[in-house]
Amino acid sequence: MDRDLFRQQYDFELEQRNSIAAATNIPLIAIIIVASATSVILLDYQYKSIFQTYLFVILVCLVLFSIVFSVWYLFRSFWNYEYQKLPSTSALKKHYDELLAWHHVQSCAPKDPKERADTDFSSYLNSRLAEASDWNGQNNIVRGNYLHMATAGVAIAVAMLLPAGLIYAYNKAANDDKIYQVHLVNIPSFIQPSATQQEVQMATQPSDSGNKPTATPSVPATPPPAAKPSGPPNTVFKGNRDLVKPSAGGTPLKK
Repeated sequence: MDRDLFRQQYDFELEQRNSIAAATNIPLIAIIIVASATSVILLDYQYKSIFQTYLFVILVCLVLFSIVFSVWYLFRSFWNYEYQKLPSTSALKKHYDELLAWHHVQSCAPKDPKERADTDFSSYLNSRLAEASDWNGQNNIVRGNYLHMATAGVAIAVAMLLPAGLIYAYNKAANDDKIYQVHLVNIPSFIQPSATQQEVQMATQPSDSGNKPTATPSVPATPPPAAKPSGPPNTVFKGNRDLVKPSAGGTPLKK
């Protein structure tokens, strides 16, 4: 059989695996957006004992159930899957050499051993390609089905969120704005000092009269010394590199 057919199928299944792994980002982002929007309208809704509120709660519960459903299937689409690939090139070469040596022992003709070894190795390689393709293809089918269910769950959540959002918007528009009244009360006397207390405080404060000795002005002959210098920080270098040691004939260190 043509080996290219097995090789193409083998490469296709590996590419399909990468495509499914990349496709999980779309429902994941959609789940985050829908869950965030649901939490906002759920907490900000003005609840009243009317039919409108009951319908809103039912729709939000359906949204949350769809989100949980989608998260579960999204988790199942990438968890605990094992894929197969061909052995390493060194292992393949070793197997071919073993086949060639075995046919040399079994046959006396000089060309027959190599031809038979090539035929056996080609058959072996086709078998390994077919086995890996079938195994990887089954995993991709299961993962694709789980990913489809996760996407369907997100679609259901969005479909339930739209009417719930309309009810939330109507609730916010119909709800009267809260008016806050601010009353000014008299400040207690123990908070606001009276005139007599202010006079006493002013009397007890030190005055700039001549009764007190004036402070001796400081002589600005020499400014006070600055803080003690801490020196430059250590040199940062990578751990896999050695510091350059100064030598007698080398360039002196910069100060």
